[in-house]
Amino acid sequence: METTTLKAETRTVLGTLASRKLRAQGLLPAIIYGHGEPPESVSLSGHEIEVALNHGARTLQVELNGTTQQFLIKEVQYNHMGQIPLHLDLTRVDQDERVRVKIGIQLRGVPKGVGEGGLLDQYMADLEVECLVTAIPETLHPLVTHLGLNESLLVKDLDLPTGVVPLAGTDETVAVVRPKAAADAEETTEEDEEKTAEPERITRERKEQDEKGEGGTK
Repeated sequence: METTTLKAETRTVLGTLASRKLRAQGLLPAIIYGHGEPPESVSLSGHEIEVALNHGARTLQVELNGTTQQFLIKEVQYNHMGQIPLHLDLTRVDQDERVRVKIGIQLRGVPKGVGEGGLLDQYMADLEVECLVTAIPETLHPLVTHLGLNESLLVKDLDLPTGVVPLAGTDETVAVVRPKAAADAEETTEEDEEKTAEPERITRERKEQDEKGEGGTK
């Protein structure tokens, strides 16, 4: 995976107001952690960070004070719409260091079981793995066209690159093709439970109100 190189500047003025001013200038506040060194507050180009994130970058080469170092993107805080990054947490890493990251899973194809009256349910949207920081895989795209009714795609069925170890159980279900009748019955049961719970809640509230009213009567 190609690593993005960015220039960073040390932040000396901290706080919410200072961060807002940075973002107004097109900069993104960030903090660098790790390896027993004190945290460093920096700012980076907001646009370049957005481009890197949109291209699935997991690590960044950051030039700070004349030195270039690799960092793992640990956490990204977004705005309330989940679209614009507001803050970045970076972790110091070595080239031969193994890290834990979550890899997205996007299923490919239509299972043959769908044509037999089934529905595809995806239970796992991402998979946590451990691997070298230089070998973090991109989003997984497992093919599910071979799945028939009541057949599942398991973690052990995923084609992971050499050296990438899944942290979930190998027999955990990623996706399954369920009979449509069973899926409809389950949805109907959930709807019935919700309908039953609503009158009970209303009845309980009225009872509580009546009891309060009686308690206040002399």
